[in-house]
Amino acid sequence: MAANPKAIRFDEIVNLLDNHVGPLFPNYNHHHKGSHHAFTVGKQTFTIPKPHAGQVKKRYVMSFLDAMQMVGLYDPESE
Repeated sequence: MAANPKAIRFDEIVNLLDNHVGPLFPNYNHHHKGSHHAFTVGKQTFTIPKPHAGQVKKRYVMSFLDAMQMVGLYDPESE
């Protein structure tokens, strides 16, 4: 994702969070109202709006990566 943040589909992020990241955190929460989805992982909360078509905007992918870094699941130095 970090290598090409402009080519990430919304469903890829949701699948990763709901099925792989969420089980690691007892307070994981995914809620949405309309097209805006909010995720809480550890103490990090971030929002990703579901695009009408195509990929998630780069700034939301970067927000996701920042949150993953804050909870210790992503290290940009390892790339």
